[in-house]
Amino acid sequence: MPSRAAFTLLLFLLPWLARAQAKDSSYAAKMRAPGVKMITVDGKYRVWTQKVGKGKIKLLLLHGGPANTHEYFENFPEYLGKEGVEIYFYDQLGSYHSDQPKDTAIWRIGRFVDEVEQVRRTLKLKHFYLLGHSWGGLLALEYAARYPEHLRGLIVSNMGYSAPIYNKYRFGLFADIIREQRHGRPAAPDSLLGDSKMMPLLTKPVQDEFFHQHMLRLPPGQEPGPYARNLAHINKADRAPIFPFMATWDFIARLATIRTPTLLLGAQYDFIPPSAYAYMHQQMPHSQVYICPNGSHFAMWDDPQHYFPALLRFLKEPIKDK
Repeated sequence: MPSRAAFTLLLFLLPWLARAQAKDSSYAAKMRAPGVKMITVDGKYRVWTQKVGKGKIKLLLLHGGPANTHEYFENFPEYLGKEGVEIYFYDQLGSYHSDQPKDTAIWRIGRFVDEVEQVRRTLKLKHFYLLGHSWGGLLALEYAARYPEHLRGLIVSNMGYSAPIYNKYRFGLFADIIREQRHGRPAAPDSLLGDSKMMPLLTKPVQDEFFHQHMLRLPPGQEPGPYARNLAHINKADRAPIFPFMATWDFIARLATIRTPTLLLGAQYDFIPPSAYAYMHQQMPHSQVYICPNGSHFAMWDDPQHYFPALLRFLKEPIKDK
């Protein structure tokens, strides 16, 4: 039986667990785009990377999911490309533009950290910046704990420090929406939060409202093309084995070990609350916090006018001041 913590994560994601993907026309275009480099990892698999632009500041991006894609980062060159930032897109193993092996053993956090290091070595990145968003933020923290010597700076975007804590907060937000849609009647007893009995309460209207309040605060039907392609290309079928590990992930005891200069980049309406970043900042001696005032989980799209200036300020700070 899955643990209660696993149920907490699975309840939100189970509707997405569908069949594996076919490749569409955008796949071929991506494979032959300028700057693309396929990198061998684990001795037998290939992952997709792309270098965009040229500059002294090297920035490697880790997308969320797991098994989302780099596509929702496609607006980064628009805001950073003329500022001397050399951007590296990367689809992690299991994602749309990379190999999608059926071996369930790939879905381990430690293996993904090893994969990021293999990508770094092949790209010959030294003293680079690593930005991880959502699941990618988890992965970036784990990488910084193991390979701090390679990093000039770390950006943890829209990710907290403890899955049980932020899942409890997230399901509290679901409960608020259910209560509102029921005109004030109780959403569910606390004992049901994270339990399979809560599944009938997570109706499509509830999930849609959660999405528009806490994931992407843009009018329905105005989702940006890169974001929509990312949603269409999520590997929904193969990633289920990692959910129990993600549901219990906790970095609290290791926060103070991160000595790399770090930007904790959150958003006011995300399901990762601002208080999580305040706590991380207290524990991480070389960190700073910025909360995008109008953004949610994908603040690079619904609050870019705050997200990118905060990111750029951090990237351009003299290293001695960090």
